[in-house]
Amino acid sequence: MQMLWLIIRREVVSNVLTSRFIIGFLVCLLATGVAVLVQVNDYEKRLTAYHTAVRESQDEARTWDVYSKINPKAHRKPNPLGIFHAGMETFGGNTVSVEPARPIWSGLHISFFAPIQKMGTDNPFLSIFLSVDVTFIFKIVLSALAILFAYNAISGEREDGTLKLVLSNAVPRDTIVLGKYLGGMFSLLPIVGVSLLFALLFAYASPATAFDGKDLAHIGLIFAISLVYVSTWYLLGLLFSVWTKEAATTLILSMFVWVIVTTVHSNVATFAVERLLPSQPTAESFRPIFQEALQIWDAFRKERNAYVKQRGREQAADWENPQDAISWPSKELASEISHGSGTAPWYSKETYGVNNIEHADLSIFLEILGYQEPLRIRYADKVEEVLNRPSRAAAKNAQLAADISRLSFADVYSFAVGTLAGTDRQSYTDFLSATRTYKRQLVDYLADKEAFSSPTWFSSDRGAVVLTDMPVFRHRRLSLSESLSRAAGDILILVAWNIILFMAAYVSFLRYDLG
Repeated sequence: MQMLWLIIRREVVSNVLTSRFIIGFLVCLLATGVAVLVQVNDYEKRLTAYHTAVRESQDEARTWDVYSKINPKAHRKPNPLGIFHAGMETFGGNTVSVEPARPIWSGLHISFFAPIQKMGTDNPFLSIFLSVDVTFIFKIVLSALAILFAYNAISGEREDGTLKLVLSNAVPRDTIVLGKYLGGMFSLLPIVGVSLLFALLFAYASPATAFDGKDLAHIGLIFAISLVYVSTWYLLGLLFSVWTKEAATTLILSMFVWVIVTTVHSNVATFAVERLLPSQPTAESFRPIFQEALQIWDAFRKERNAYVKQRGREQAADWENPQDAISWPSKELASEISHGSGTAPWYSKETYGVNNIEHADLSIFLEILGYQEPLRIRYADKVEEVLNRPSRAAAKNAQLAADISRLSFADVYSFAVGTLAGTDRQSYTDFLSATRTYKRQLVDYLADKEAFSSPTWFSSDRGAVVLTDMPVFRHRRLSLSESLSRAAGDILILVAWNIILFMAAYVSFLRYDLG
């Protein structure tokens, strides 16, 4: 044990007292500080846009005097952990219009009547620096620094002749390997810890950020995963240092693998999947999808009109003239009913207004509405299923690209941190799923109120509707255990890489030839 401690101390001293430690430490701190400033600035803008959108939605809700006007908005609140891993925080929509008969689909590239929209302005710095965040800095800078600490651990000492001297003292080879690994990690530990603490302090300096206990626990896990990731790169450099005879060769080989793993591999995987399985929907590719959606709405109108003809008067064969389906007590008391309808491939809505509602016989009309609106909602669900096909195909392709990218432990690290931070693709999918769940709650609420067959569906003559008990959209982030469970697969991959690389370095050094 004493010999192991001597080797660890020797490694720490030899690493800390070098220029690469000082330069690497300063570069990591500077890069982390710049990344946090950029992300905090963007977070503040998105948080301001979020609060503005929420206030506007609340003001709009006060104008709803009839049930048919209900159109709540589901807002995605910016995630403060996006400062550490941007992920999907700066992509996709963050405001969803939720109406009972309105499909929810990801049609951001076609903004006309699209239910999902992006609120707020983009940070111009992010266009320059892409998704530069703390995770990106750790993924690139710390991995390179780990290689610089490990590349001459064995081959460098062989060239200097110190390795033969150490082995001549009958020091066990497994002790040397373990000591060099622990010494290298103890040297890198303060850089990782101080950089993360530096990022946390910079984030706290903003009045917009407010990390709670759950956030800090997630940040602690991110720190632990970052150490495992840095350990992977150090072990890889150590393995190459055993395999090669010269430190220069070790460095060249390590940096070549570093470029492939951190940059080339994931881009090639994504490019290959997109080329072989095109996933980006275009306006032209949506044309047949829209045609199918229009056919579904045509089927809805046919079924609705058939019911109107059955329940209304003989001439009420077409609901495009709904006043024909209303029985009025007298022509003098009856006034015109205004009927407006809008039909798009993804949206179909009709509005009604009746004057002198106290004198009009609306029994048939209300019966038809009670049948029509739930029917419209069911058909809207069918349209939603059709419109989301391209998104599901794109999601499958993205998942395939991610699975291929997991061959690179650098990408595994990004996926694990994104999951822990709650900024991964699945977290965004959870937000959209929550909006669909909320829409079902809204439909159940209206059904319980018997709103579809009530005059208050389209008229406030008898008083405005009271919506104090209407369900409110709530989207919760995952707990620590849930995040850890979801990220367990990627974490296990990183741990497995560490075990494999350590065993490979250990076995290779046992067979190491000093000649």
